[in-house]
Amino acid sequence: MSSIRQLAAIMFTDIVGYTALMGKDEQKAFQMLNKNRQIQKPIIEEYNGRWIKELGDGVMASFNTVSDAVTAAIKIQQACNAAKDFQLRIGIHLSEVVFENNDVFGDGVNIASRIQTIANPGSIFISEPVHNSIANKKEFQAKFVKEQHLKNVKEPVRIYQLIADGIVTAHTTTIRAKIKKNRVIAVISVMAILLLTAFYFYTNSKKVIVVNEKSIAILPFDDMSPQKDHEYLSDGLAEEIINSITIIKDLKVIGRTSSFQFKGKGLDANSIGEKLKVSNVLSGSIQLAGNVLRITTTLVRVKDNKVIWSQRFDKEPKDIFAIQDSIANNIVEKLRVTLSESEKPRLVKKETDPAVYSEYLKGFLLYKKEEFEKSIEYFLRAISGDSLFAPAHAYMALAKIWTIYRAGAFADYNAIREAKSYAYNAIRLDPDLAEGYSALALSAWAIELDFATAKLNFEKSIQLSPSASLIKNRYAYFLLWMGDFDKAERLGLDAIASDPADFNGYIIVSNANIYKKNFHEAEKYIAEGRKLFPEHLGLKNQYFFSRFYAGDYDQVIQLIKPILLNEKTNISADLLCYLSIAYFKKGDLVESKNILRQLQEKPANKNLDIDFNIARIYTQYQLKDSCFLSLERSFVNREREFRLLKIDPLFESMRQDQRYKDLYHRYGFDKYK
Repeated sequence: MSSIRQLAAIMFTDIVGYTALMGKDEQKAFQMLNKNRQIQKPIIEEYNGRWIKELGDGVMASFNTVSDAVTAAIKIQQACNAAKDFQLRIGIHLSEVVFENNDVFGDGVNIASRIQTIANPGSIFISEPVHNSIANKKEFQAKFVKEQHLKNVKEPVRIYQLIADGIVTAHTTTIRAKIKKNRVIAVISVMAILLLTAFYFYTNSKKVIVVNEKSIAILPFDDMSPQKDHEYLSDGLAEEIINSITIIKDLKVIGRTSSFQFKGKGLDANSIGEKLKVSNVLSGSIQLAGNVLRITTTLVRVKDNKVIWSQRFDKEPKDIFAIQDSIANNIVEKLRVTLSESEKPRLVKKETDPAVYSEYLKGFLLYKKEEFEKSIEYFLRAISGDSLFAPAHAYMALAKIWTIYRAGAFADYNAIREAKSYAYNAIRLDPDLAEGYSALALSAWAIELDFATAKLNFEKSIQLSPSASLIKNRYAYFLLWMGDFDKAERLGLDAIASDPADFNGYIIVSNANIYKKNFHEAEKYIAEGRKLFPEHLGLKNQYFFSRFYAGDYDQVIQLIKPILLNEKTNISADLLCYLSIAYFKKGDLVESKNILRQLQEKPANKNLDIDFNIARIYTQYQLKDSCFLSLERSFVNREREFRLLKIDPLFESMRQDQRYKDLYHRYGFDKYK
């Protein structure tokens, strides 16, 4: 009989204590074995399972779907626990296996078997692929147990246990090994467990999370104005302090997204510091009344909640730059931060007229809210008031570049030239201002497709502002699409460390690992990101993306098909692409072409990446001419996902075709060195 390779949920069950019972009462043991068979076989068949074989007192079965496997396991365990004749351990794993001669082979079989051996009596343990398949199904509940190294399995496996009525749920995340019932060994084992447990709790009670002493979070200042109409000033002051001190290599500065998430939450500095894993937190308030500017600041050491510096400034608005300098210098002094010779002069803020600075901060607040066109009005006013104020030029450039990019106005050369002129002015006025170089990098990358220039300017901006998570994320995305996955991952991890409440780092790191085929690592960061951002569509789609490139086509269909049914008009082009290819890989060409047709019938819109995703499907059909026709349209329309051409594994079979090489050159990928 020929072998068949397919994805399957493999279930192992084992009777607890059977070996010991066999040694004491053979007849009772055989009765137990028959009872076990009578319970399991009908349930396995009822849920479309395949009874593979009995292994002594154990049973091995396979299921076409995870839902059937999990439901069958729950029913078996409930029936067994209700009968109270014996207890079972059950383990389930989802993997591609080989069916041959009424048997099943593969690493997945070994993993399922190993999971079963560490399950608690009366419980069901499952692997992470199984858990991920049922995570969005309300009828199933599971909780994480631990990450476990299994025998003859190279990578550690994340273990979960199912929760349901009539099933034993362990009260600890420690996975207990089987213990033979020999009396002497049992006593020794219990003593060993007690000693290890005592040691574990003792060591963990002494364990202190190591936090960098030279680390700080700057919280948004409270607006104490009677009308609460100075948010631009209270947020802007905190942001400017963050920007000032991110230039310091010897200091870890938490990014804006993470620090500002606590705005208005009423948490104290100690609680915030513990959440952000920093040693120090700066908070404050601001009040502007007429010509009197009152700013209060408090610097708290988190570990003992001690105020190590506080000050009240009662000044005129024109003194705000001196106040910022004083705050930054006090942070450096109190945290005993070492400044390099090049960093010392850069810590001093460039001054301008208070009215100009007010317009700049109002524009800056709108820019951070991604209201780019509105922000431009305020930056223009600031520049009109002081043409030598470099930050206004830099953010004017960034706002204009984002406006061009979002409008898809890639042929508006006058607008592009004007935007870049503001960036060049910013650099001319302040050669140490990272945002000027960041604007040039963004324009070269996203608009002009000059990847060599983009890389040079990204490197310069990172050099000038090494702690700025926003610049790290932007550069990491660029490196990702250029195929430099290792460096992109490193920057993404740095960004997560400095700004853990920004979703971009998790997307970057998971993407880098997907392209490196480290799917377990990718899905670990996807899971971490989704804990912080449970409603974020991009992170949800990342999991589909990972499962697709891992070749888990059954699960891709299982996850995306309901989205198509519920959101037929709104489903994204890339999800339709994954679904079509998944059906094709499973041999269902009719359904694959049906999904392709739905993609082709979507309204023409260059922001939907339709042609690029159609080309992806044609690569799998091996329709090269159709593929390159779609790619040509995608290139001409500047579809955003065209940037994936260099790294997408789906185009592997096309890379030697001259038409691929021509597109590669025309897009400018060969300029990146």
